[in-house]
Amino acid sequence: MIRNTPILVDVAQANSSKGLSRTHTQFHNLIRKIDRQKQLLAVWSETLPRYRSKVATDYLPLLQTYLAHRSDLVRLFDTATRQPVFKKRDREKLVRLILDMAGELIAQHGLTELKPIYDRHAETDFDTEAASDAARTAELMQSILGIDFDPHDDVSSPEKLAQAAAEKLRRAHEEAEERRQREQERRAGRPKTARQIEKEAIKQAAERETGKSIQDVYRKLVTAMHPDREPDPAERERKTALMQQVNAAYQKKDLLELLELQLALEQIDPAHLAGLTEERIKHYNKILREQSDQLAEELAEIENEIRMQAGLGPFQKIAPKEILDLISHDIGQLKRDIRTIRQDLESFRDHAALKAWLKEFRIPRREASDDALLDLMFSDLKF
Repeated sequence: MIRNTPILVDVAQANSSKGLSRTHTQFHNLIRKIDRQKQLLAVWSETLPRYRSKVATDYLPLLQTYLAHRSDLVRLFDTATRQPVFKKRDREKLVRLILDMAGELIAQHGLTELKPIYDRHAETDFDTEAASDAARTAELMQSILGIDFDPHDDVSSPEKLAQAAAEKLRRAHEEAEERRQREQERRAGRPKTARQIEKEAIKQAAERETGKSIQDVYRKLVTAMHPDREPDPAERERKTALMQQVNAAYQKKDLLELLELQLALEQIDPAHLAGLTEERIKHYNKILREQSDQLAEELAEIENEIRMQAGLGPFQKIAPKEILDLISHDIGQLKRDIRTIRQDLESFRDHAALKAWLKEFRIPRREASDDALLDLMFSDLKF
């Protein structure tokens, strides 16, 4: 019976305090690192469906309700600006609230039905202001990131600006890759020096040995438990399942899992690993490093997706449990916000109550700075 507990990790942990060579120490460290990465991937695989379910069934319906109430509040403030009971200072505050709230709802949530209200109170109109902001952001991107927009590029909104910038960066990457390939072809046309030939030969030999190392493990496993050689139906079924594991691990170049299977099936023992030559361990380490890099890329993709969905910073660390706690917190906060805005809508229908609230309301200072535009720019860009 195959153990669920990773035997190699136990072996690596037991040998970590012994006087091993640097190569063997790296081998055991890589084993432990890959095991941690696999465990984290497994937790993410279990967590992501729960997170997405909470977003779809709990968070998004609440968000739509909250946005609808915010829109109702904008309409209420718009109606109030035409009531004689509200004097000049009151109307100034109402207009500022309308522009801030409607601008956010249109730009961030696509509630374009509020544009007529916004335009009624703005100095120009929403589309003109958005185009102006996008053009200024494009200038900043040109000066900071070196992206040079053409006159025909549509940068009239944050979304179109992001698309244009992504296209520019994609083209620049392709052009750089083409230049690199042309340079490689140019160099390939030159006669190779003896040193270059020697280096290439060493590299090719190392790659052959690395491939041979994982093939050797694979062949031994296949020889020992190929189901076609098993007459007993029950045992053939068991070996078929094991062969599927072996083939999957070999396709992924998952040396750690192949060695685990060898240990579990008692084809080798921990002493066998300790007695491997330095050269063989070096080849194993190369495979394990590549495997670890691949796992790191998979983890980065998952975590980047989660950061974007949760509105987190691009470098903010996040753990599976934390993301579930975060969405639960956001759901609770939305419920509280909905209760509050419903109370406000009910209260502000009374002009006297709204007037009293406006008296205490202070218009915050606007900071039309480049820093604010940069925040907007990098929050909208998702390449």
